Order: sequence, then structure tokens, then C-alpha cells
Amino acid sequence: MATTMQEAAQKSTRPNQAEATTEFREIQDRYKLAQKTFQSLLKISPGPDRRTVLETACSSTAEYAAFPIKQAERAFFRHINEHTGIPYMLRENVSQPWHKPFLLIQIQLQGGPLPNKLTHAARKELLGDRGQMFFILDRVLRCLVDILGLRRDGRGVIAALDVLRSIKAGVWDGNENELLQVEGIGAVKMDKLASAGIKTIRQLAGLQCYHIERLLSRNPPFGQEMVLKLKGFPLLRINIDVLGPFKEGQAQPGAATSKLSTLSTNTNTLWMTRIVLGYENEEVPHWKKKSLWTTFVIEGEDGRLVWFWRGSVKKLENEQTMIVCLAVKKGEKLGVVFACETVVGTTIRETLQID
Repeated sequence: MATTMQEAAQKSTRPNQAEATTEFREIQDRYKLAQKTFQSLLKISPGPDRRTVLETACSSTAEYAAFPIKQAERAFFRHINEHTGIPYMLRENVSQPWHKPFLLIQIQLQGGPLPNKLTHAARKELLGDRGQMFFILDRVLRCLVDILGLRRDGRGVIAALDVLRSIKAGVWDGNENELLQVEGIGAVKMDKLASAGIKTIRQLAGLQCYHIERLLSRNPPFGQEMVLKLKGFPLLRINIDVLGPFKEGQAQPGAATSKLSTLSTNTNTLWMTRIVLGYENEEVPHWKKKSLWTTFVIEGEDGRLVWFWRGSVKKLENEQTMIVCLAVKKGEKLGVVFACETVVGTTIRETLQID
């Protein structure tokens, strides 16, 4: 996801066919996917949900032909599909190469152990292939986000970012197992915390070190070490104010961070809007010793992409203020989603009404 989506959300008109062809070609070149893969991704339906995004990302990828389901793996993958409670079961015989990443990523996001249906040699070989399969899936999903963004499919962009975030975090966004992202928290400790009403990392980060030790029956310095880990968990915040209709000839504020969205139509009005993005952490947040990126999406009532911004969390240190013009109808309710790109539990969802 380079600047393609951000630029698309700031153009005065929809790209003509020649421009669109050029931009789609740039997306394909950026992610270096096979022609067959890219053409299949272009066929994704408008406004896809999370299942459609994940299924399309796996089934469209010609590169997965290099990872067929081996004879020794068939019982393993059938068990995942039929007996592990994954959210998106296959409705066909488990046999195709794309079934492998589709099922493997879901069992990983469940947070439980792999089924005991493989020999030691087969398990070792599968785990060796898993890293490469997930690397390909990461590129495909990012490509799909850009495709949906260029089409101005806000609903699809949000769903694709949800899937990407979940895979990078290792747990499904919105499920009650987000605590598994924390190093040192496994299923047993997560259950202990849940029984005490602590189900999110934000809640856990708000506890004193001795409370953590008491809840988890651990001795010092476990609690202090946990507090230090949680200190970098991003606590995002947003503030949005609709300033009023944009009037022709009106001067736009000259802040360097200001951007003007002119996705205008015959039925929409441009509304001046102030967007302030930031975080509550005392220092620039980081997670697992990695720098973080954030995405901010505004979706119209009809699912169209109204606004998109992607930026490093470092840019939010003194708050990121943007004065934008949103092409929307009076009275329209907009969906707002702000989240870290790779960390579950950071998502802020709000509704913005244009009055």
C-alpha cells in the first residue's frame, strides 16, 4: 500500500480508462505478482466481507501452485476444516493448493495448537513452507487493498485491512483473544485474565504491576516486565469536526499536513472537515520492537471510499492535523476507522454525521 490509495482519495474526478489502466499496472509492478494472480484479484466483487477477501487472496494466487496438499497432509487439513471451529470453512473437498494457506492461516489465528494429525517429518516440512506462503499472502493482501482503493471501494478497503491486520497480529481483529499478541501471555493466562474481566490489551496496560502478578499468580519482577512491554502498545485517538460547506474561492488553511479531497459529484457537496490523529502514550508507541504504521479510512453510506490516509505512528507524535474537504451529502452518516496496520485491539470505529 504505497501512495496509490491516498492519491486516489484526492483526485478531482474518477480516473479515465487510460489512467486506471496505468495505475492498475503500477500496482501489479509494485507487488510483483504473476499476471494470472493479478487478473484474478481484479475480479473481486464490490464491498467484499472478510471471508471474501481472505478466500480471494488465497484462491487467486497462482504462486500457491508450488505448495500442493501432500498425501500426508490431507487428514490434517480436513480436520482443521471440519473440527476446529474456524470461522470460514470450505464447502468443497479439501484438495486444492490454495486450501492450504486458507486453512493454515485460520488455525493460526484461532490461537490454539496445530492438530496432531501429522508425522514429525510432515509437520517440519509444513512449518518450513508456512513462512513463504504467508509472505506471499501479505503481498497479495496489500495489492488487494490498493486495487479496492483505486476503485474507491471503502467497504472493501476496511475489510481487507481487517484481514491484513489480523494476519500480521496472529489473532482475529474483534475476537476475544487479542491478549495472545502479548509475549508471555498464552491461552491459560488469557483465561485467567478474562475471568477477572480483563479481555483487551488496553485494559491490561491500565493495571499496576502488582495487580498483574496477583491475577496471574506470578512473582516480581514479572509484573514490571509486563508493564514495560505494554507501555509501547498504541493507544490511538481521533477527533473530527465538520467545519461547514466548502465555498468556492474559500482559502484552504496552509498547514503542511492539509490535503484537499475533491471526489465531488453532481449530488455531493464539499464539506470542510478537521481531522486530528494522535495517541495517548507518553512516548512514540512501538510493538515488539517494531515501528508502526496506521491507516485512517472514511466510508460513505453506500460503501464508497471518501477518504484514506496511511502514515507512520511517528507522524502522530505532535498530532497529525488534516483539513480536508469530503464530498458527501448533507445528513449522510460516514463510517470512520482508525487503526494500526499490524496490531489488533487498536481499532477505533466511529460514525460521523454531516449536518
